[in-house]
Amino acid sequence: MAAEPSVAPMTLTTVVASTRPGRVGRSVADWFTTRAAECDQFESHTVDLRELALPFFDEPHPPALRQYTKSHTRKWSRIVEASDAFVFVTPEYNGGFPAR
Repeated sequence: MAAEPSVAPMTLTTVVASTRPGRVGRSVADWFTTRAAECDQFESHTVDLRELALPFFDEPHPPALRQYTKSHTRKWSRIVEASDAFVFVTPEYNGGFPAR
């Protein structure tokens, strides 16, 4: 009987999407990442946008062109490209998610 082929785990990136003081998103993301890591189907990582310090609209070209001029944008691009799936942990403001 042949062995089942092994399937590489999917890379799951949890993004802490709030950068505001007093946020609780990091603790929620850490909790979720720990739970996801218990599943063999995922290699789970957390990315904190506060730590990445990725500003809005500071590249001269549209993202689709991939002509990045800033190191933080190149770093974010590598994270996105290496990921198979995402979970975004965002706060709720007025029944929806915030712009930042």
